Amino acid sequence: VLANQAEDPQAIAKAKTLAVAWLGDHKAVQADMVGTVLTAAARHGDRDLFDRMRAAAKQEKDENFRGTLLFSLGLFPDPAISKVALPIVLSDEFDSRESLNILFGVSQSPKTRDLAYDFVKQNWDALVAKFPTDTGAVLPFVAGNYCDAEHRQDAKSFFDGRSTKYTGGPRNLAQMLEEIDLCVAYKKAQEPSVSAFLEKYGTSRTSAGSGK
Repeated sequence: VLANQAEDPQAIAKAKTLAVAWLGDHKAVQADMVGTVLTAAARHGDRDLFDRMRAAAKQEKDENFRGTLLFSLGLFPDPAISKVALPIVLSDEFDSRESLNILFGVSQSPKTRDLAYDFVKQNWDALVAKFPTDTGAVLPFVAGNYCDAEHRQDAKSFFDGRSTKYTGGPRNLAQMLEEIDLCVAYKKAQEPSVSAFLEKYGTSRTSAGSGK
């Protein structure tokens, strides 16, 4: 929470330090904290850390750790890194079932989620051909972090008739669209109070700065 939501510099620095230490020696971080450490570091990481995690994923024998590393490859905030990460999904660098973690990682952030969604739309045929049967049913969740009516309609139009052909597809699409609807409704309900708070806070800061 401190690193990812509060953007606390000390927490971010600690996550990066621990991540690098773990990449060198798995004993440096307790097993139940590895996911927290790696994902927090990746969300604030650079290309050097990305390359180190990618190399580590190739050598990792533990399936859970490897999945976390691949998911982390999609969490880097720089869109330029995301553009390097996404093609890995369609490559043979990793097991295709595991490389999907990268795609869903990229879809998490407002800074990069358009890249993930566009990647799915532009490579739909290649994705469903490469991955196991019925994988197409889960791909709508790539759009699940949007929070506006325009993307909801676009996602519905694209996935309806594509993902819905697979087992569980209709249910997954309906669930994803409901998630967007709930976010839109929540945003609409909270905007007035948030705006009022920010207006009051801004006025207070102005008054304090002017000595009033």
